[in-house]
Amino acid sequence: MRVVQRAGFCVWGGLMMAIAMMLAGPAAADDHGGFKPLFDGESLEGWHNPYEWGEAYIENGEIRLIADDKFFLVTDKEYGDFVFEAEVKMPKGKANSGFMFRAHEKKNKVWGYQAEVDPSDRAWSGGLYDEGRRAWLNRLRGQPKKQAAFDRTKWNKYRIKCVGDRLQIWVNGVKTTDYRDPLDQAGHLALQHHGEDGKIYRFRNIRVKELGQHKWEPIFNGEDLTGWEKLPGGDWQVQDGVIVGTAPKSESRHGQLITKKQYKDFTARLKFKTLEGNSGFYFRVHKVDKPAAVEGFQAEIAPDGNVGGLYETYGRAWVIKPSKEQVKKYFKPNKWNEMTVSAHGGHIVVHVNGTKTAELTDDPGNRKGHLALQLHGGQKMHVQFKDIEVLRKAE
Repeated sequence: MRVVQRAGFCVWGGLMMAIAMMLAGPAAADDHGGFKPLFDGESLEGWHNPYEWGEAYIENGEIRLIADDKFFLVTDKEYGDFVFEAEVKMPKGKANSGFMFRAHEKKNKVWGYQAEVDPSDRAWSGGLYDEGRRAWLNRLRGQPKKQAAFDRTKWNKYRIKCVGDRLQIWVNGVKTTDYRDPLDQAGHLALQHHGEDGKIYRFRNIRVKELGQHKWEPIFNGEDLTGWEKLPGGDWQVQDGVIVGTAPKSESRHGQLITKKQYKDFTARLKFKTLEGNSGFYFRVHKVDKPAAVEGFQAEIAPDGNVGGLYETYGRAWVIKPSKEQVKKYFKPNKWNEMTVSAHGGHIVVHVNGTKTAELTDDPGNRKGHLALQLHGGQKMHVQFKDIEVLRKAE
């Protein structure tokens, strides 16, 4: 039996899937510790091809892809937090594939995260690629154990786990990627054919366990400073849904706007605009009776350079200091910029406008404290903040 799907149309599907579900009964969804099959070995129900080219068909209980240009077979459903497992078998010769997750689509285009399937001598299978956007996020160059996990002579098992902004990939039981990236919290799963003419890519044992979803929750209501506290120095006001901070050059104190709540492990994001002066997004800080009012880390917001670096006030000073050349690639002066800080245990990651600007994997600093916005003392200050949110597990 050969069931074929070309250019978005399934020739056979729904009837066989319906019969399979009736035979399996209501307990089928709980088989294998909560995993649900995404492919029953007989139909392409639940999948579609958004491209005008490429062919997906079933043979010997496998999904097989063939094409002369890149395309993806995409799940109809979107997924948030999940564990996904599948096996892939690659053909001989030049070939490349991948498993897309939290992906997005439109006609003749799919973009988003991809767990790489790379049987070439480069051997980056299990690396993390951002298809159609930022390209490589996690290469495996110089990591021989991870690079050796994939064996193109046999079926290879992939496991992808996404919870919040943490993205993990295993290849044949070897963890190849453990990455923090906040860009997408939900999207489709997909199988890739890279477009090598005449090559057949094979997939089987495809299943998923859903783990709910994370969503962004505002900690600034857009109307007033409820939940925040002004510390002496400068002035903070809310204007048209934006927090506006100002201070004269004669003000020696660092005017902080600090959350009343303390945070331990978290991922937070905000939009900022620096019109005058040096600012920062503090996290895990404690109040102190000193001119800066708090001690701990800040993700730097300085229009004249070092945006996205990590500075520890009353501690180690600069811990990670990006160069001005690096900053020019991602920072937009006098415009709205988005910053994300992820702090879980000693793992701290900062992104500015989607670019990772700083990372610490085992930091010994504070593990709990307030968030805060800074007005730097001794400078004329005019900064703006909006859309301040924390990533939380949805109820």
